[in-house]
Amino acid sequence: MEWTHRLRMRQLYLLVALFETRNVSHTAAQMGVTQPGLSKWLNELETDLNVKLFKRNSRGLTPTEFCTALVGHARVIIGELDRTQATIRVMSIGASGNLVVGTTPTVATGVVPRAAGYFRKRFPDAYLNIIESPIDALLPELQEGRVDLIVTRTDQVRLDAGVRCDTLYPEQIRIVVGARHPLSRKRKVAWSDVLRYPWIIPPKTSPLRRELEHELALAGQPSPRYRVETGSTLVIVSMLEDGNLVSPMSARLMLYFQNLKQVVPLPLPYLREGSVGVIRRREAAESPMLQAFMEGLRQPVAG
Repeated sequence: MEWTHRLRMRQLYLLVALFETRNVSHTAAQMGVTQPGLSKWLNELETDLNVKLFKRNSRGLTPTEFCTALVGHARVIIGELDRTQATIRVMSIGASGNLVVGTTPTVATGVVPRAAGYFRKRFPDAYLNIIESPIDALLPELQEGRVDLIVTRTDQVRLDAGVRCDTLYPEQIRIVVGARHPLSRKRKVAWSDVLRYPWIIPPKTSPLRRELEHELALAGQPSPRYRVETGSTLVIVSMLEDGNLVSPMSARLMLYFQNLKQVVPLPLPYLREGSVGVIRRREAAESPMLQAFMEGLRQPVAG
């Protein structure tokens, strides 16, 4: 009998836990099994596969390349089953299905809400879950099937071979201040002027942070002196309204808050142009709901 026929879902969770903890005793305690039983199962699995999944040493376990590959597939299976369970749960309360969309804070305002509105007209009874999170947290969720697509700045995102990226529109970075900032009424502003003030910057994992660093490098400027680090757009806008802080912002997001008179863009000599796009799993089937959301994303760009 093939080893896959004997493998149970519980064992997939055990394997992933072993991979994450690198320790048999910690995994046994975490998963509620005995340490001898877990060690016996792991030895039997390695015998069935005829490969070593872990290298044993005094500090615990070190996964081999075979283990890394197997855990990658295990996570996809677990993710797909979790999504199936979620779909059944929302259908049991009257929904016709569910779609999970990931988005990063820099693009959460504008194109994503408009696409959500378009989607709701096409599928009024569907359950739509929009998750706003850093890209480094969203990519594993996408690869494991828990998220259907991610809308984000794509020019500074490192992608593997298992995903595809479709560009929606070009996007530039803008440096903004509040209406009371000393630079808010100046017609000419140099980078040296802006760098004299304290900044609010995105986290290191944010594509906007990497875009800011690239822009400053092209301009031959040093890193800003920052006093606040956050990925929350609402926190940034609120802090800019009352103080002398400076912050980077995507151009379309800036337009939204500029129209509300909450931020003022500075007329700096920008050199870099990035892009916003959609990241999806390459092998994932495109459901009618996913296609409808994609149509909604492209509509504002075409218009």
